[in-house]
Amino acid sequence: MEHLDKDEQRIMELLPRGIDRPRPLKEIMKITGWSSRRIRLTINRLIVLHHKPIGAVYRKPHNGYFIITNDEERQLALEPLASQIAELKKRTQIIRGVEF
Repeated sequence: MEHLDKDEQRIMELLPRGIDRPRPLKEIMKITGWSSRRIRLTINRLIVLHHKPIGAVYRKPHNGYFIITNDEERQLALEPLASQIAELKKRTQIIRGVEF
């Protein structure tokens, strides 16, 4: 596994272990002073390049990012991803079918 850069290390320090109190994006932005884009790209690198088990939940009032610690948390983190994939597939099919 590759060495984590400073941004990646900072995000890992900020993410709670477990789903009980996920850290919202806005809170991470406030703490770091970074843009949402920079945070999301860093989290993506942590997952894709470093295989860090980072999940996200989008249920208010407890939405945000967290480090997955068990299979139940993994399933909860996969739900919004599966929903996004289904929506993107639907949009892709519609755009492919549009006539000019």
